[in-house]
Amino acid sequence: MVAVLVLILAWGNSVQAGFGISPPAVKSDRLVPGSYYEQKILLLRSEANEDLKAEVAIDAPEIEKWITLDPGKEFILPKGELRVPLFVKINVPKDAEFKNYKGYLRIRTSAVEAEGKGGVAIALGVRADIDLTVVKEEIFDFLVRNISVPNLEEGLKFWKFYFPPKIKVVMLIENKGNMKIAPSKVTLDVYDLTRKKLLQSAEDKTLKKIEPFKTEEILAEFPTKLGVGQYYAEIKIFKGEEISKEGATIFTIFEKGTLTEETYKIFGLSLWTWLIIGILVLAGIGYGGYRGYKIWKKTKKKKRKL
Repeated sequence: MVAVLVLILAWGNSVQAGFGISPPAVKSDRLVPGSYYEQKILLLRSEANEDLKAEVAIDAPEIEKWITLDPGKEFILPKGELRVPLFVKINVPKDAEFKNYKGYLRIRTSAVEAEGKGGVAIALGVRADIDLTVVKEEIFDFLVRNISVPNLEEGLKFWKFYFPPKIKVVMLIENKGNMKIAPSKVTLDVYDLTRKKLLQSAEDKTLKKIEPFKTEEILAEFPTKLGVGQYYAEIKIFKGEEISKEGATIFTIFEKGTLTEETYKIFGLSLWTWLIIGILVLAGIGYGGYRGYKIWKKTKKKKRKL
């Protein structure tokens, strides 16, 4: 019995009587002045038979002005929802001192139905620690969470022109540093299915950068002349000169028209858009030429009269 009581008391900071949070802290040790940091805290309950009112108090005098909460300091945990997110957003001032800052979020819930009806509103509460450190140095660090290569269609032949398709490497990357980052490069080696014959080798260094502390999907793209068929791809993602993550997969190039979502683009515009633009440009040139000819003819007639 004593052991059970000790266990309950030890757990009480992050869960109480069927209500808890995960994670039980807002923590970062690599913030820089002027940076933005966001953390999601899940409000958890074992049963969701009724609406609950949640109230959040910020107990962090030095940095309270840095903190905003979404959906706010007061909101409803809806009936039927066991997990409700609370987003803690930190905007570090540009003149922030380089040091550690601590505080708490005190989260209290109570039954909505009991308010104003003479009932007893039982309140449950938990505490989330705030532990933030502002540092001088910029930290370049990321984690590759997933790699994939979607199937694609063969290139498009348009009159005498050929528009090659692009092999896309989709990467889910978490920026764990405090500066905007992207992998230094991504390399792609494509083999036949026997993995003995190298058919294409390429690299992409023009990668979208990810904001600090964010997790996003970014693309590496590789134009290819490969035809319809299945291929084996080896991918390497670099952090500086070191390989951060390696992966391998099989992808398929289908006949044109099989994957309806595939759109061939030049400078972000589809071929049909360029065709319409071309027609309009030619029409404009033709109309301009016609107007110029008419003006020239009138001028010539005037000169003859003179």
